[in-house]
Amino acid sequence: MKIPILDDLFQLFRGENRRPTLIVLLSVVMIVAWRTAGTQGFYHRHLAHLAPDCGDPAEVAAWYQMAMGLLLLGILPAGLVRLVFGESLASVGLGTGSLKAAIVLIALTAPFILWISHDSATVAEFRDVYPFNRSAGVSGRSFAVHVASLALLYLGWEFHFRGFLQQGLAASVGSTAGLWVQVLASCLLHFGRPDVEIWASIPAGLLWGLQANYTKAIWAGFAQHWLLGAALDYCICFS
Repeated sequence: MKIPILDDLFQLFRGENRRPTLIVLLSVVMIVAWRTAGTQGFYHRHLAHLAPDCGDPAEVAAWYQMAMGLLLLGILPAGLVRLVFGESLASVGLGTGSLKAAIVLIALTAPFILWISHDSATVAEFRDVYPFNRSAGVSGRSFAVHVASLALLYLGWEFHFRGFLQQGLAASVGSTAGLWVQVLASCLLHFGRPDVEIWASIPAGLLWGLQANYTKAIWAGFAQHWLLGAALDYCICFS
């Protein structure tokens, strides 16, 4: 005897439905996993006692948060693309794309990004949240390690939203729908941040998504996002 609702569920994983189902399902699971098991609070509650001699617990917790962002938002979705879909990562934004166009876009937006970072660093709501590593400003070395960790996080982030979600869904639902799905998802992941950042994530997600379509890769958005985060943290730590 067929149970209609179960038959409809199974249909989601068959034929042309399989790809968008797996992409959206894994995206939701990985986002929730990062916001629950990938946080600094989770590290302090459940993992800190396992590494009592690894240094400043707050600093290690920040590294954990950023490394888990790379793993859950980047590496695991990339594994789905390669091992389940059997596709190259270039198809979801990790190819070279148009490097010349990416460099031009980065150069054009860099002054604006630095201006936003400088002004945002004076806002109390941002200083309460950033940097993720509250010890980043202790020394130049600490800040350099922090900035490198940020690069790992933003690589996972940009790949997940502008590559895995946007480019991965484009073949099934079209490039416009893929673009807006990732804008929605990346905006929602900003909840809990300063209100102005939540609102700004909408045009930012749109800009970086359009750039990914234009350059056929995520690198322009990745560099801009990383510059924004690194410059903001620098201004907070050293201004």
